[in-house]
Amino acid sequence: MGKSPEEIKKELAAHIGKMVCLCRDSSWLCLERSLELDWGGGGGGEMEEKFSDLDRLFSGLLEEITRDGSRPSLARVARKSEFLEDRFEELDSLLRNRPRRKRAALPWEKFFRGATEGGDFNGRTGRELLGKHCRTLGVPETASLDEIRRKVRTLLKEHHPDMRAGDRSGEGRMREILESYAFLKRAFGEKL
Repeated sequence: MGKSPEEIKKELAAHIGKMVCLCRDSSWLCLERSLELDWGGGGGGEMEEKFSDLDRLFSGLLEEITRDGSRPSLARVARKSEFLEDRFEELDSLLRNRPRRKRAALPWEKFFRGATEGGDFNGRTGRELLGKHCRTLGVPETASLDEIRRKVRTLLKEHHPDMRAGDRSGEGRMREILESYAFLKRAFGEKL
């Protein structure tokens, strides 16, 4: 049913390899533009350096995949890759003078779900995980799915950057909320 670590490793490596190519393309575009337009004082060179750093970091993730192909390691690499992809998209939208595109989320979570069905990587049981995610959302363990949905919507509104005058400091909390909601939705789905 779930993918094997080898299949996950192959897909993740292919995706990260694609990101390395995109970073290199953007880096070259920066270099070309700085030569053509003479971006006053090396602004293009600064962006080119940022793309080169992203290229180096993505390449490091590829090396990490080859060193350790265990599910927990691959899950860490997938999370790091998502973070770096967000940074890439931010820079690339500035470079190409276009609105920031929404990155198509890859379904890495479903690949790693098989490793955590009986518990998580730290050995916690399903009951402990249920309690943890309920505490994250601030709902009792006996809450219905409708109550959980209402609470999640309220929390997401509180922490969304649009509701906070562009302040993005609540994004980490939003991720926690969404992870807990996804876990609880799966838990309810398994009960039914």
